[in-house]
Amino acid sequence: MRFIKIAHLVSLDVVLGTMAFQAFLHEIFLNDMPSFSEQLSLACAVWGIYLVDRIIDRKKGMVQDERHIFQSQHAIAMKIILVLLGLMGGVSTLFLDQHLIYFGFGLGAMMLIYWILWFYGFFNHLSSSKEILTALIYTMGVGASSWYRISWSVWTVLLAVMLFLLVFQNLGMYSLWEWEEVGQLKSIQSWKRILLGVEGIFLVLFVGMLFYFDEKIAFMPFAITFAIQCWIHYFSKNKLASRTWGELAYCSPFLYFAYEFFSK
Repeated sequence: MRFIKIAHLVSLDVVLGTMAFQAFLHEIFLNDMPSFSEQLSLACAVWGIYLVDRIIDRKKGMVQDERHIFQSQHAIAMKIILVLLGLMGGVSTLFLDQHLIYFGFGLGAMMLIYWILWFYGFFNHLSSSKEILTALIYTMGVGASSWYRISWSVWTVLLAVMLFLLVFQNLGMYSLWEWEEVGQLKSIQSWKRILLGVEGIFLVLFVGMLFYFDEKIAFMPFAITFAIQCWIHYFSKNKLASRTWGELAYCSPFLYFAYEFFSK
């Protein structure tokens, strides 16, 4: 449990979940695993982005949870990790497909614009815009090594939309609970309606995809992640304290791979 706690405090649980879904998307779309350089570059990018996010939060005076406090107390160590991530991520790009590098530069530009708008408070004027853009960047990034290789179809797009909705639900839940602590009724009611809509659309798409595809087990990670997030949202007594399990829910593809291994 101590390792899980530390992994959460340094956002390593987010990295593991992202790598799990990257491998999962590769498996179901390409029937293969991502290369080591693809895994390493994604891990470095995601971990670096989350650490920089915390630094921006602290500079804006937004120390919200124990992760912010922990990383603030170990600020020098976090900066050293960022430098190492930059070096490893840079080396990994030498072994990536050129198309994926271009894709990554595009996402990097989006991330930079996102940070600038966030730092100067642009998202304060647009409801849920920060969560939507974050979920979009995550969805594009986690499947980057798959998206540029596959032939797009309606069902491919719908699967990407399902992943986007999962991430948006996760972000929206914590935005709602943070507003509940502040006590602004209008924002609370708005987020409750948004989350109900997101969950309803996800369920409709999920059921539809189950009817369309023969390999139902492929949707297990989506079902598990969605179920854990709904459990935290509707039944957890200390929701903000359950954030660790909300992040670890994205490691659910490991259960899919375990099933695939033992069923052969």
